[in-house]
Amino acid sequence: MRREQTDVVVIGAGMAGLCAAVTAIEKGADVLVLEKGNRVGGSMLLSHGLIWTFSDKRQLKHEIPDGNEALQELVVDHLPAGHAWLEELGIALEPETSFEWYGQGRAADPRSMTSTLMQQLDEKGGRLRVRTGMQRLLLCDDQVAGVVAFDDEGPLVVEAKSAVLATGGFQGSASLITQYITPHANSLYLRSNPWSAGDGFLAATTAGAAATTHLNCFYGHALAAPPARFSHHEFSNLTQRYGQFAVALNLEGRRFADESEGTGEEALNLAMATQPNATGIYIVDAFIANGAGPNAYPPQIAIDRARNAGGPVLCADTLEELAAKLSDWSVPSGVALASLREYNAAIREGRGSTLFPSRQKNAVPLDTAPFTAVMVRSGITFTCGGLQADLDMNVLRRSLTTSTLALTKADMDELSLTPMANLYAAGCDLGGISTRGYVGGLATALVTGRIAGESAAYNARHNDLK
Repeated sequence: MRREQTDVVVIGAGMAGLCAAVTAIEKGADVLVLEKGNRVGGSMLLSHGLIWTFSDKRQLKHEIPDGNEALQELVVDHLPAGHAWLEELGIALEPETSFEWYGQGRAADPRSMTSTLMQQLDEKGGRLRVRTGMQRLLLCDDQVAGVVAFDDEGPLVVEAKSAVLATGGFQGSASLITQYITPHANSLYLRSNPWSAGDGFLAATTAGAAATTHLNCFYGHALAAPPARFSHHEFSNLTQRYGQFAVALNLEGRRFADESEGTGEEALNLAMATQPNATGIYIVDAFIANGAGPNAYPPQIAIDRARNAGGPVLCADTLEELAAKLSDWSVPSGVALASLREYNAAIREGRGSTLFPSRQKNAVPLDTAPFTAVMVRSGITFTCGGLQADLDMNVLRRSLTTSTLALTKADMDELSLTPMANLYAAGCDLGGISTRGYVGGLATALVTGRIAGESAAYNARHNDLK
């Protein structure tokens, strides 16, 4: 069996993995990166490149109260230094800009950022193997001693003093999605790269790692439903981000969530994943379609893109006519019309909180013709649950870590968080930062990747001294 040795092995060459690898090299470690795909960059290459997070930790706590507060604050506190580090590497960042009503960040061109990180990896002596996927962790006396991977030539054993898991979450795994998120896994759009299938999560938990809560949560957005035709390069264009201003019905003609919940359309998209066929119908009137709410662009632009891609879109001059047309999609017209009328009556009378589900924000009735219905399908970009880790990104050992539930009632001397030797996690393999809200994927990858790389390099030097 082929064997290689290194100080630090990084599994995954997306944003988190590349940041971890370059940082580890800067700290004096010999680094080998294994990438399952045929290219580097992961889902970063499919993003807008805005590296943002919350600008105020109090606002973050208010919007996402159920996450790991220490890790969330770590992302907020360390992001400015992360931006500065990227610039030192030669990556051009745009001036700071606001994101929604709660965040700030700086944008980079994803392809240029990927290219520069790879250039730094190469110039600093790092090594990369593409089309090489990790099968399992290599254990010696139940301590991580590297990984066992496979490439086109067969098995490859990589012996390493430290391993960093940055495989991008488990959104590409039908079995894990079915187990933790929804029985409609095969109906979801995979709104990310195709390689993040839980390799890090499975390998670590099999070896004894602790998992976080919120394994049922993911970040994503709804896209125009089939038969819409588009490629992965058009994810952003076909995303229907205006759901929090719309009335959302399922295929049974009923509202199924407070559309306005959360930090954007992400919570509605998550709720939609559990509906029949992971499908919903966003209904707007002309007032909403032409720019109600703080959208980057009016919803009508996204609606037109959905129609031009062949997605299901219906228009009518009255809600009664629109409901009748929904029967073309096998939606019960009477149920749909009753849902819309109930919504309108409650909103006009200021009773949004009495609806079931309630409507707490963006409470605008559907009054202005024409009315539009867009069939959408839930899209999953990355999973929010994952591996438990400490503030050094050291993965915790399940057998020696007590419950981390927020409402655990125990004395301090009864609690313990015990790391696994030599194992670190970054990016979406790390759980508990985003939950039902979104903290910023690239920012999380940048900050946790850098910390994991530094910790892994320090651990490798420490091993040298033994």
